[in-house]
Amino acid sequence: MRRLAPLLAAVLSVGMLAGQPARPPASRAATQGALLTGKPLARFGVVSFYNPRLMYLKYQPLMDYLSAHTPWRFELALSASYRETVDRLCRGDLQLAYLGPLTHLRARQQCGARAVLRLNTRGRDTYSAYIMVRQHSLIRDLGDLRGRRIAFGAVLSTSSHLVPRAMLLDAGLRPGRDVRCRYYAHHERAARAVLLDEADACGVRDLVGDQFKSRGLRVIAESPPIPNFSLSFAPSSSPELLAAIRDALVDRPARLPAADQPFRHMDEELSGGFAPTSDAAYAPVAALAARVLGDGALTRPVDTLMCVPER
Repeated sequence: MRRLAPLLAAVLSVGMLAGQPARPPASRAATQGALLTGKPLARFGVVSFYNPRLMYLKYQPLMDYLSAHTPWRFELALSASYRETVDRLCRGDLQLAYLGPLTHLRARQQCGARAVLRLNTRGRDTYSAYIMVRQHSLIRDLGDLRGRRIAFGAVLSTSSHLVPRAMLLDAGLRPGRDVRCRYYAHHERAARAVLLDEADACGVRDLVGDQFKSRGLRVIAESPPIPNFSLSFAPSSSPELLAAIRDALVDRPARLPAADQPFRHMDEELSGGFAPTSDAAYAPVAALAARVLGDGALTRPVDTLMCVPER
């Protein structure tokens, strides 16, 4: 204790300048919070593709960036389902949402939501769907799935349901009859269902599928390019909000050198940044939905869009 006394005295003396008690420095979070005080709130909707902790790790840096470079304070608003995200966007609870193509089309049909920007993952304005099986499975192509079980994600998922289902149809297989359908709500759960032998194959988006290549799955079919995810704005969102987001996500990065690009350290899904788009870019997905899911694909209750139940 005697040896500690001089050290404690020295530490205390640093904080006693001019008779003032020692105080810890203001935290970065507190400083940022003070700067955001008074900014209007904008809620940014995202479907809970993963567990909440991972969702915040992936998307909160984007909220922080938008809050720092627009006159708004952005809050990540997680929804339990695609349908809930669409309903909240159309009610005005969300000012904008990060939506897959089929989900955006449902929002546009329901309330006139607008696709203004789209994701640029890996520098591309498109992405792909995979159909995957276990690494050592005897299944070699889509034809081998006849009589087998396939795991889909959510019913409204473009790359984990609509497009894989179209791929099966194009291979001469009727999902729900020639192939038994199972739904797991999320891409990762569908992939794990194959690893756990609950299903023989799964439909997932490319980013998720690439992660599972090293975990025991392999690709037997890849889809043609799909228009990438949109940032869809609620009809009630102001033109000023739209302009500010466009400036922060497209115009500002274009003015910065490559080394200062704001998204490069974010999650791989976001690191390629954003680019302008329009509702017209998603017309091919609307046509595909009508062909695969039938009339009213953009308006019917979600449970009516599922494969024929297993018998």
